Amino acid sequence: MDITFVFIELGLSLLILLLAGKIKGYPSNKWRILYFAPIFIAVLFSFMVDFSFISVFVYLAAAVFLGWYYTEDLMIRRVIAVVAVLITGALALYLLTDPDYKTKNYYSDFNNGFDNMKAHYVLDKEKGINWDELYAKYEPRFKDVQDSQDSAMNYRVWQEFVGEFYDGHVSYAMKNDDDMRDAFCKVYGNDYGLSLIRLSSGEYAAVNVEGCGNSFAIDKDADSLGLGEIKDRYIIKYADRSVLSNAGIKNGTIITKWDGKPIDDYLDDITFTLFACPDRDNEAFYKPLYVAGIGSETVDITFIDEGGNEKQVTAPKLGAYFPRLYDTIEKIDGGVKVTNLSWQEINENTALIRIDEMAYDSKTYEGTDYKAMTDKLRSEVEELKAKGIKTLIFDLRQNSGGSPYMVEGVAGLFAPEGEHISYYSAVINEDTANYDRGPDGKYIKNKELKYTGEDLWHDGKIVLLVNGETVSAGDDMTYMMGEYPNVTVVGFTSSNSSCQAVGSVSLDEGNLTFSAVPNLDNDGNVAIDTFTDHKGRVPFDEYIPFSSEAVTAIFDNGTDYQLDYVIKEL
Repeated sequence: MDITFVFIELGLSLLILLLAGKIKGYPSNKWRILYFAPIFIAVLFSFMVDFSFISVFVYLAAAVFLGWYYTEDLMIRRVIAVVAVLITGALALYLLTDPDYKTKNYYSDFNNGFDNMKAHYVLDKEKGINWDELYAKYEPRFKDVQDSQDSAMNYRVWQEFVGEFYDGHVSYAMKNDDDMRDAFCKVYGNDYGLSLIRLSSGEYAAVNVEGCGNSFAIDKDADSLGLGEIKDRYIIKYADRSVLSNAGIKNGTIITKWDGKPIDDYLDDITFTLFACPDRDNEAFYKPLYVAGIGSETVDITFIDEGGNEKQVTAPKLGAYFPRLYDTIEKIDGGVKVTNLSWQEINENTALIRIDEMAYDSKTYEGTDYKAMTDKLRSEVEELKAKGIKTLIFDLRQNSGGSPYMVEGVAGLFAPEGEHISYYSAVINEDTANYDRGPDGKYIKNKELKYTGEDLWHDGKIVLLVNGETVSAGDDMTYMMGEYPNVTVVGFTSSNSSCQAVGSVSLDEGNLTFSAVPNLDNDGNVAIDTFTDHKGRVPFDEYIPFSSEAVTAIFDNGTDYQLDYVIKEL
């Protein structure tokens, strides 16, 4: 993109040089707009390209043209234009001829990110991280990435690296969105027209099957990741997309083998996933989705037909699997599509509030005072109580986190009366900028984070609807409210189990985030996050069964099976 802007700037400089005489011959204030065109391009450049030494020359060339505004002398104007052409022309020549300019710093990025995590990651003891072994494993792989300059492989190796921590707050994102989408489509395998899910019965079923009901199909509509912008690169237009439906495979069809092997045999081969699953049970739920991308130009799918017979069909590659994978996860995990903190009255007894992030507004997000939000919610809850509502459903599915102070502002309304402690902070060593551990290996408790309960819903029931993408402050709310006597926590999976405060390091090619500030419970243990047993430590009461009925509701009918289950059963 930087080269593109340089050549646009060069083109404008040449154009203005050629038009210098024309402008002199036809004086008009309208021509003055042309003087500012290079400045306009430079402003766009500043927003769309990271600052580097190249930026200085782009801005300098643009600034040179401002001299036109102060002189009518044709010769001076031509000199100004020539200077701008020389600056941008020399820059363009440099970019085209320097072999090292476009070399990405993948290897130094890894070392920088690794060193930062080793110095400041606060869960290494709890997660059983051996830094030396980890470096020995990944250093040569990032050397290979550096040599190949393969951005997709860079993403893959980072995903494998961050997956070693089993921490929803350890993640890597590439800075270039197009490169990121490109990597998604390259590393998650091939699309054969379906995804796979493990049913509660233990069987594996086809879901999101090409051509069935509400299932995925690439069209002109762009999704939230912008995959619609690049779909043509990863779709095989001439592929037969009716193979599965013609063979009798539909949503819910039981799949027994994938390319001749049981699905279970592939699970250990899934070394990276789209988002972290610190809880082993959650990981077991999501992993089969990724098996459906494994294969080459074709894959043999063995399934049970409607007559109970085992059959096999050879499915061709349709393109990249990631768009279908992403859509499958969205269909399973997505909550009610309404504005954050919006209420819906489900029936005469039940109301739902959607909370997809712990953010009220931009003003309060940076602070600790959520009184205005709490007052508003209190009034709304009192109105619901007056209408005879008996059950409140908190839809926390795919809650991406946010402010812990907002969590307290909401949870305090429903907590038993009196003072509650959500967390303790840890003692920080001012000399090392790290958190001290005591002789027992635990962090040393510091100040408590307190809130006051109002018990506003004492005689009613509350249901928290969560999933593996309910993370960070979403985990906080589950952790706090899940202990209240009238609260039940349910979902296809438990919440993510990651809640330490996050730090980040900006790398040349991406951004690395990780748990950097510990939150402690009353016993001085790190709160919520899983330890080496990968067992979640957030309250969870009941798994919603992922049954054939769930498959039909979600992938054929496009209905919210989890919400319907809660209303009917709870």
